[in-house]
Amino acid sequence: MAEHAPAALTIEWTLGLCASRGSETVDVAAGAREGWLVVSDGPGGHGTGWLGARLTVRGLLARGSTSAAEARFVGAADGVPDLARWTGGVARAADIEYEKDAGDAGDRAARELASLFADIDRELAGPPKHSPASLVAGCTATRLDGARVLGAHVGIGRALLFRAGADHFESLVVEHYMHLVGARIPQFRDIDPAQIPRNIMVNGLGQLATSGVGIDRFAVELGAGDLLLLCSRRLDIPDEEAARIARTALDDGVPLHELARAIERRAAMTPSPSDVAFAIALARPIEAPPAR
Repeated sequence: MAEHAPAALTIEWTLGLCASRGSETVDVAAGAREGWLVVSDGPGGHGTGWLGARLTVRGLLARGSTSAAEARFVGAADGVPDLARWTGGVARAADIEYEKDAGDAGDRAARELASLFADIDRELAGPPKHSPASLVAGCTATRLDGARVLGAHVGIGRALLFRAGADHFESLVVEHYMHLVGARIPQFRDIDPAQIPRNIMVNGLGQLATSGVGIDRFAVELGAGDLLLLCSRRLDIPDEEAARIARTALDDGVPLHELARAIERRAAMTPSPSDVAFAIALARPIEAPPAR
């Protein structure tokens, strides 16, 4: 799928999903709608991690995009697990709300991502509408304004930029693990980051009011051949290897969805694959029509 951008570029995008083995639910989600890419990670708790990720992705796309184009989803945003029990009813009710919001898209003005994040944060934090307990979800989302990428980030997701001709990714965000952002939280400022475990997530939608970490924003301009990779959390393969896979695919001119499948296949070969939803955007030059 593609959308046209100024400066003789077209922005193509695709979605992907790396899934753990034997899991009853997939607690990550990704979605795309014309001009928008969203990934989310539900850290779990009471079997509702998938629901937090689902509500985040579907809610952001429904409320943010002003396009009437159909959205695409993978992971938790794409289906309700068989073992959902009471949360299945919550998901179906939220889907009705999503369809209404999506249908009204053409009548709304574009909103800043941080404002939309605040809306989702209040919904996940405030039972009883969606849950008898609060939900938490990390989220990284971008709005594509032509070749300009405007992004917002909360949680442990990633936004990686792969410039044309480069051999490595540039990270556009900091993951909200305690050892990386503890200095933003008053009670943790005096703790040596080297003494903090590397897996403690300290921020997400649903807990913005209590975490103190806030919403990170980023912006970048894409040039011809630049690639943007959003991940709900770190891939199970090193960044260097993911960069080699991307460089090979781009140099060989393979379709973008084939790059996504290559990442999925490689991640599945790791000893203990994790759930990771991802979205890829690629800026391609538009060939000029032949001169008359």
